[in-house]
Amino acid sequence: AIERGFGQKPVFTREGGSIPVVSTFQEELGLPSVLFGVGLPDENAHAPNEKLDVSNFQNGIIASAMLYEEIATIGAPA
Repeated sequence: AIERGFGQKPVFTREGGSIPVVSTFQEELGLPSVLFGVGLPDENAHAPNEKLDVSNFQNGIIASAMLYEEIATIGAPA
């Protein structure tokens, strides 16, 4: 979905200060979780001069819709 939304393969990284709470959501809900960001390293996430390129925002919307579509075709976990 991300590749289709952005027209190129995603780069997988693990980062983020609040991300560890996702494992709690998974345990409590019994469902897998997926997170993806649409920012680039030079966008200074959470800094005073943070920015997000409009095209990345738009492509992120497209990629999100495609991800939901792909998840729907797979179905709920057993």
